[in-house]
Amino acid sequence: MTKYIRVGEEDPMSTLCRMVVNTQYDDLPGEVVNYAKHSILEAMAVTVGGSAMEGIPAVVDLVKEKGGKPETVIPFYGGKVPASEAALAIGPMTRALDLAGGHYEGGHCSEYTLPALLAATGLKDKVSGKEFITSFVLGQEVLIRIGIGYKFVSKGIISGQQGGQYIFGCIASVGKLIGLSQEELENAEGIGRGMTQPHDAAMYFPPTLMVRVHHGFVCQDAINACLLARKGITGPRGGVSDVLIGPLGYYTFAKWETDPSAITEGLGERWEMLKLLMKPYTSCGATHTSVDGILDQMAEHNFDVADIDSIAIDASTLVWSVPCTPREKRWNPQTMAECQFSLPYVVATAAYDKDFFLEAFAPEARARKDVRELMTRISAKEDKSLPPFSVRVNTRLKNGKSYSNEYFYTKGNYQNPFTEKDLIDKFKKCVPYSAYKLDDAAVDSVITSVLNLEKIDDVAASLLDPLTPK
Repeated sequence: MTKYIRVGEEDPMSTLCRMVVNTQYDDLPGEVVNYAKHSILEAMAVTVGGSAMEGIPAVVDLVKEKGGKPETVIPFYGGKVPASEAALAIGPMTRALDLAGGHYEGGHCSEYTLPALLAATGLKDKVSGKEFITSFVLGQEVLIRIGIGYKFVSKGIISGQQGGQYIFGCIASVGKLIGLSQEELENAEGIGRGMTQPHDAAMYFPPTLMVRVHHGFVCQDAINACLLARKGITGPRGGVSDVLIGPLGYYTFAKWETDPSAITEGLGERWEMLKLLMKPYTSCGATHTSVDGILDQMAEHNFDVADIDSIAIDASTLVWSVPCTPREKRWNPQTMAECQFSLPYVVATAAYDKDFFLEAFAPEARARKDVRELMTRISAKEDKSLPPFSVRVNTRLKNGKSYSNEYFYTKGNYQNPFTEKDLIDKFKKCVPYSAYKLDDAAVDSVITSVLNLEKIDDVAASLLDPLTPK
């Protein structure tokens, strides 16, 4: 493995671009390749499940109405459109369920890099599995490392920012796939710097369909940035215009002390993309430890939801900031998006159903009187001593018994990862919600192709065509 070190006073973005351009499939460790395939399988699963969610058909309709050069097929709906337009259509599908993996500090990642890459396959006659894996890994690494240095989860989210590093990872992935030079890639990243969205928290308060649709814009912008750079369009970079750490760089948005050294520390030798938090539930990741907590207590102490008097959750600052505030929305969610980001709704539903999946968003489910009544007996308060995603679940029963336990990470965390079988099961669990009815042969074909991706000659034919009406 080659270690990439920052040269002199260069912007860390230049170091990252050098790694992206020079790293080839054979340079990737086996564990990185395997983890990438599992991450791609998970992201493909949630794309299938999210393909018919609210707002997706409208975006697809817009893309089809615009038309253009037939480059990339729109999965689940059919028709070929320009690659950048396909990115606008696919991006929201991958985020709609809020079920794909993210990084403990870098934030959401696979939900951006995968749809950008799927759309970009139309820019080449064929994309091999090895090319796809390499581009995916490098994009993930760039996105995550910039997020780590920015301290996105631990500082950004609780300060009201939702990050803008996403486009940098998408540009790295697409740029690698289409073979940009280092100079072209740096220009593309400079173009992308003007499209970052560090102040997009408004779309979460209350949650709107932009939570999913903005993924399409990011992926679309990434492809356009790469194509413009290849045509000679330059982007701001160097000196005061350094993309990341210059006086006008992305990191200047932070209202806290960032850690630029983390961007390149161990670059090429240590792979941060191995530390994803894959999700078991279709809700905001900050709700998952609470769900695990109540289900764990119910199983261990053998009580049912009818036995519960109250549930009091001591929440880390991250958990408190996202699914607990503002209280008037989180304790009275109405739309699907609002329910995804409501801690009391998710916990109450899980207590009744012993799970939290797409059924919880049906209109009749959102109107359940038993769930709404239990929500009135669920409370939360901030505990700044708890790590970002962790909670303390305090449950009191009607018979007077009480249980209190701390929960730090859920199944799917890189410290307690999903098995390959878990991921296959998750894929199949999403299939019934596809916008295009998939038969068993198509499902098995896509799963097998992803798990053997390094042997595939044509990614579009193997991953997109089986999901698309003929």
